[in-house]
Amino acid sequence: FQHYYITNNLRNMESKVVFVLILALSVGLYWKLSPVSVSDSQYKSALKDKVVLLCHASSGVGEQLAYELARHGAKLLLVTRTGRSESLSNKLTLHHSYTDSDKANESAVAQLQISAQTFTLLQAVRDQALKLGSPQVEILSFDFGEVKSGHTLVDRAVESLGGLDFLILNQEEIARGYLVKGGRPIDHNFVQRTFSVNLLSSIEISLKAMPHLEKSKGHIFVASSALGEVPKSGLSVLSATKHALNGFFYSLQQELKEKKSAVTLTVGALGEIAAGDRMPLFTLPDWMVGEKEECAAGILHSLVIRPTTFTYPSLHLNAARLAWFLG
Repeated sequence: FQHYYITNNLRNMESKVVFVLILALSVGLYWKLSPVSVSDSQYKSALKDKVVLLCHASSGVGEQLAYELARHGAKLLLVTRTGRSESLSNKLTLHHSYTDSDKANESAVAQLQISAQTFTLLQAVRDQALKLGSPQVEILSFDFGEVKSGHTLVDRAVESLGGLDFLILNQEEIARGYLVKGGRPIDHNFVQRTFSVNLLSSIEISLKAMPHLEKSKGHIFVASSALGEVPKSGLSVLSATKHALNGFFYSLQQELKEKKSAVTLTVGALGEIAAGDRMPLFTLPDWMVGEKEECAAGILHSLVIRPTTFTYPSLHLNAARLAWFLG
């Protein structure tokens, strides 16, 4: 009887300990994952007359974010990217029967057409941002593949708008194609360009911007991807750039904290978003796909509360993380 009594007490104690641990974990997760509410006055205080450098603002989430920032009175330098587009890269990769000269000629002509189209789109975004309340909007067309020229974006923001408070790195080169399954040779130039646009340009621009952000106690938002955590067949090069992007900026984030820097940094884990300007990266039901307007509103929220990471759409990302973890 005494043995039974002791054993039963131990079991009750273990149950209580487990219950307390589960309760503490639940409360912690609720506190961590619950959205922090931000009032309109807090948005105005954080963003009005602040200078924002927004990379890739001519369409998609970047365009919507420009409108959100304009509504709250931010001064904007909106940048659109020149160079290869997703459709062009697909054409060059898939139709590899072209000769090198054919590819070069088609690439040059297509890049000029794409640059003109995207700049026209950016002009329309600028006009709308001014209507929505931004006191000043500058626009710029830039080839993010030219990594060493990244400082020109920062210089333009400081010279034209008077400083720099927020840096939003949203540029991306989409790279598709199977490396083994497809049986096609690797285009090393395209791989190099993809890394330049998606990774190296972000590193260059952020480091050049750092002295100005230190002065303004500014913030960096890096638009990374679900592919930085969960790889996908057929997207190996793109996934590699996103893994590297996460590795660099999460490390930089730790370095800023250790330095007790006034600069803060958020890494965004963005999943499939119905942007309408490109082919989807994942095959998902509609209810798991995010909306560009909602994503932009979430990023704006992040600029004010400055979390370490931002996940959208959370259902897609968390399901992908779990599936990858379980194998």
